[in-house]
Amino acid sequence: MNLQTLIGSEELTQFYKNKFYFSYSSINKLLFSPRSFYSHYVLNQREDSIDPHLVGGRVLHCLLLEPENFEKDFILMPDKFPTDSNRILIDNIFKNYLSIENNALLLEEFQKEILTDLLNSNLYQTLKTDQQRLDKILTDQNKNYFEFLKTKQDKALVDPIIYANCIETVAMLKSNPDVRALLYLDKEISDDHITVFNELPLKHDVNNLPFGYKGILDNVVIDTNSKTIFINDLKTTGKGLLDFPDTVKYYKYWIQACMYYHLVYEEYIKSMQDAKDWNIVITFIVVDKYNQIYPFQVSQESLAIWLKDFDNIIDIVKYHYENKDFTLPYELAIGNVKL
Repeated sequence: MNLQTLIGSEELTQFYKNKFYFSYSSINKLLFSPRSFYSHYVLNQREDSIDPHLVGGRVLHCLLLEPENFEKDFILMPDKFPTDSNRILIDNIFKNYLSIENNALLLEEFQKEILTDLLNSNLYQTLKTDQQRLDKILTDQNKNYFEFLKTKQDKALVDPIIYANCIETVAMLKSNPDVRALLYLDKEISDDHITVFNELPLKHDVNNLPFGYKGILDNVVIDTNSKTIFINDLKTTGKGLLDFPDTVKYYKYWIQACMYYHLVYEEYIKSMQDAKDWNIVITFIVVDKYNQIYPFQVSQESLAIWLKDFDNIIDIVKYHYENKDFTLPYELAIGNVKL
């Protein structure tokens, strides 16, 4: 029995109207829990993670590779927030502000709405006058919080301590000669044989498959002199550097490496007349919990093994996708597991 018969077909029908492009994260989710994949990508029941470690990783990527976009994507958390009751009320007022679409409005211009919310929540009702109740809300701290919400909008919230740690890590990365060379941070005008891309979005269709691949690659360096494309992926880990090879297996980072390989090959090499002369080199630049840094380059031998194993992974993905079966992980779905 597949999930379509369990939940209904409307969302599933809508999902299959357009070709789906698998990312590393969506493949990983499908392999681990097809039901989670179904909820996330078919039903669009997505929960944005606010794990500080994940936010810190995003901040680190941005500060290193696209520092000009930091203020567009992130905002630092205020030193102090209003009390819970005041914060809930101001959040509600802010929803009204969004519906009006007037950026010039201040918190004190919502006095009627504030008094209504105070009455509904039975807050400060023991005070004798409306002005006394308003004075409890229209404090400098609450006004600053309201202005913060106006600035925040869809930006990710960053703890100042995490931000400071990321600044320190970026400085260490930039001072590391191996990292500078890999990311080609010292590119000069005369280096016209070098092209550098940061946060590069790529997507391509796959022959004989009903779906495609997509990904945003941290750093890609194309060297036409050596006929080599370098794919550099920045990773942070809560473990030590020596544990990273096991982390590659546990989080299946090798699948990500294979996807990036295929994306780069299709985008830049496949159509070249001398395609067979080109090489792709993949490196994981890893920062561990001690702020130690090491570039783990993937050997061509390991890459060849990973690419072969990746074909098997795609067969599993194809099974789930074509059969619309999102009930159990593949081995369990086909009944291959016995105790």
